[in-house]
Amino acid sequence: MRIGIFGAAADVQCKAVAREAAALGADTLFIEYDALDRGWPLSMLDGRTFYLGEEVDDVQGFYLRYIPAPYAPSMERDGELVLYEDWFTTFMHTRERASYFVAWLLQLAHRGATLVNAPHAASVMQYKPFQLHALRGVGARVPRTLISNDPAAIRAFHAEVKDVIFKPIMGGAITRVLDEEALERLEDVTASPVIFQERAPGEDLRIMLVGDEIVSSVAIDTPEQHLDFRADPVYSGGEASYREVRLPESVQRFCREAARACGLTFAGIDIKHQGDEWVFLELNSSPIYLDVELKLGHPISHAIARRVVEGARGQK
Repeated sequence: MRIGIFGAAADVQCKAVAREAAALGADTLFIEYDALDRGWPLSMLDGRTFYLGEEVDDVQGFYLRYIPAPYAPSMERDGELVLYEDWFTTFMHTRERASYFVAWLLQLAHRGATLVNAPHAASVMQYKPFQLHALRGVGARVPRTLISNDPAAIRAFHAEVKDVIFKPIMGGAITRVLDEEALERLEDVTASPVIFQERAPGEDLRIMLVGDEIVSSVAIDTPEQHLDFRADPVYSGGEASYREVRLPESVQRFCREAARACGLTFAGIDIKHQGDEWVFLELNSSPIYLDVELKLGHPISHAIARRVVEGARGQK
């Protein structure tokens, strides 16, 4: 039998999952996420799907590393991002390509194929306010949060909470401090709402969950603690170190219930921990994990591959 990996054959995490799938007796079909960008042939004919001229409907299990999304091409000029003159044509092409792939993946899910993670769950994860709603719903502690485009409400929140950070609703930017300089530019937020939160102190934890199994739980150690560890060059350069962390049963339960509420089979969960406080920040549907796996030996790729392979076998 064979499984599919939707991503890139050159991606190291995709390769790791493929190796683990092979150890479980499954071959891997790589569906390149940019195949349509490259002009490769894909077709749907009366419900049958063809990739590079080969029918692929026998594949009943997929690991989804990337899901294409429409984008407007831009470039940096004089310190600012500007659109290409023909941006609309490119945007419309990327929209149609993304629609093709997502429609196919949704079709697979409707047929009962195992998708880790299904596209509807992955798309929900882009909307951080829903994540906070799901976390509150299962009883997990989250930071005090204001989501607003109202400068007056934001100033009042800052005056009450004092130590406030902010980030975009759909992600894609580093978390920043709401300092005096940022407060002076609050009129900018009237164009679109922003997430403002009380800063949660403590160490950064990253939890990896596959199904109901917590396969990795670590603290991320860098020489200096940053507001957003992704901005640390030590972390982004692969030089961070990790410490295994034992989670209380209640925190483990919150992780499982929150992932389930968000429809995630595979989830990366970010938590701030200090003393007896465990503050949940967000969930990720396609987290970067291989550095932890290589340094600590946590079997994350194996757990993903096993979930996909066993699910695909169950469809036979």
